[in-house]
Amino acid sequence: MNLEGIITALVTPFDEKGNINEELLRSLCEYQANKQVNGILVLGTTGEGISLSMDERKLIAEIVVDELKGTVPVIVHVGSSNIKVVFSLAQHAVDIGANAITSIAPYFFKMSDKEILDFYVGLSNNVPKDYPIFVYNFPEAAGNDVNPVILGKLLDKVENIAGIKYSSSNMMRTQEYLKLKKNNFKIFTGADQLFYPALCLGCDGLVSGNANVLPELYLAIFRSFKENNLKAANKLHYFGNEIAKLFKYGNIPALKAGMKLRGIDGGYVRQPFRELGIHETNKLQVEFSQILKQIRKILPQI
Repeated sequence: MNLEGIITALVTPFDEKGNINEELLRSLCEYQANKQVNGILVLGTTGEGISLSMDERKLIAEIVVDELKGTVPVIVHVGSSNIKVVFSLAQHAVDIGANAITSIAPYFFKMSDKEILDFYVGLSNNVPKDYPIFVYNFPEAAGNDVNPVILGKLLDKVENIAGIKYSSSNMMRTQEYLKLKKNNFKIFTGADQLFYPALCLGCDGLVSGNANVLPELYLAIFRSFKENNLKAANKLHYFGNEIAKLFKYGNIPALKAGMKLRGIDGGYVRQPFRELGIHETNKLQVEFSQILKQIRKILPQI
């Protein structure tokens, strides 16, 4: 799968009662498509996927695929500690025409390297042999780590592992993954604050929750890098780093509040998250406005 650039880790909009807001979800898809992001990942960490039932996850995947109608590649996160759920969600993604799936390693229970490897081999065996799978490695959240040894064995065993999203800040580990790069295998960072350095190392792009708020900024960083305008890419990356810090590296209530400050309705969060309070929102607005003012000196279209 020839994918690179900015993949937005889409938020899931809920109403006040915690129900999926289909109208807002379709609107968010349209917004991201109009900004010309390179892909959309649904039901991941930013999408609050693991707080949803299997039926809700299937419904969201169906809505997003239907709304985008092939205009933007859609990657569906199918991860769970319930393997039957993983396989059911994976087959559903294939059936509805999603472009690819991704899965975090089963979480909470500590797993051996062999068990993690077998999980991904089993996932591959439950979809067509040419259907793209992206490994999603977030060891701090999952409690299990798809280390380079596991990934290397996986690439030797199956042909449809299309890439990896690595959501940690260990750049040495990123370099180890890059040593495994061959054919069309893609490596995406999930750490916005390391986007430009990751590109310099050889990564293919960024999977970003912050792109819900400012897709233009991250697209501009990638475009500048590809045009070899490294000075501009580095300068823009500074602001990307400031945005990542402001939104607490993917804090979902902060992200949704930031979207509202830009006039983008991301809906409510679902419990156990809580909405930001008035004091928190006002503080966020002041700090966000200051950063936006600086960004607009370089990117006036934002």
